Amino acid sequence: MALIELKDTSFTYRGAEGPALKEISLSIEQGEFVGLIGPTGAGKSTLCWVIVGVAPQILLGKIKGEVTVKGLAPNRTPVAEIAQIVGLVQQDAEVQLLMTDIEKEIVFPLENLGLSRPEIERRLNYVLDLVNLRSERQRHPFYLSGGQKQRVAVAAALAMQPEILILDEATSELDPVGAEEVHNLAGLLKKEGKTILMVEHNIDELARHADRIIVMNQGEKVKDGPTREVLSDVDFLTSLGIYPPQVTQVAYHLQAANQRTAGYPDSLPGGGLPLTLEEGVQNMAAAGRMTARRVE
Repeated sequence: MALIELKDTSFTYRGAEGPALKEISLSIEQGEFVGLIGPTGAGKSTLCWVIVGVAPQILLGKIKGEVTVKGLAPNRTPVAEIAQIVGLVQQDAEVQLLMTDIEKEIVFPLENLGLSRPEIERRLNYVLDLVNLRSERQRHPFYLSGGQKQRVAVAAALAMQPEILILDEATSELDPVGAEEVHNLAGLLKKEGKTILMVEHNIDELARHADRIIVMNQGEKVKDGPTREVLSDVDFLTSLGIYPPQVTQVAYHLQAANQRTAGYPDSLPGGGLPLTLEEGVQNMAAAGRMTARRVE
């Protein structure tokens, strides 16, 4: 059984005219890093809330179909119980930080679980080291940068030792430095084997970390596949107002302009277009070598 599984799942908010999610079916396995993309209003956040049980338990509405998280049904399981399996970090860190210092922010939910003091200290020190905030543990969140606040929110979620971490546009309100801090942390967690679902508008960063991309539009899942396969479908993504990494777009337009006659390769050796700057440089170098051979 997949760690997260949805079968023909629809959700309609109370008072809404139509469903925010429409017959979504998907599964996420242990250790996967899945990127979730789509235009505004596509239903990405609603999908996250359904997975953690916030919808329909807190955000009221009608749910249809099946949702299971590690065998549990989030819509019928207390949110506090699901929170020990799934950690959710949203885009506005400030609304998630309630205590007077970082340490209290992380410790408070652990005390509510009735954990022993040694176990609380162990988890506290582990997550502080993970997000590189041990030296800041006594600081009030108000005085932290945006990136630091998000790292505290991630630390508080990870202290619950969830198997799954959901980052719902957690970098959308951060400056480039803060966003990079969160993306680097997500990459580190991937290496440690965490299952990650990341809603993100920065497609370049998803290209670096995600194993797979799910595309949503108007409440529906419209594409789901390996990262390179999905992000190489430039025409489809741009038709939804989603823009692949810049290097991917450049390579695509070079090919579309028939530059392959000058030696530009159709794709990377493994198939698909380049997704990172490094791959783009390799592609251009290959094009240069092919052109040089033709000239000779």
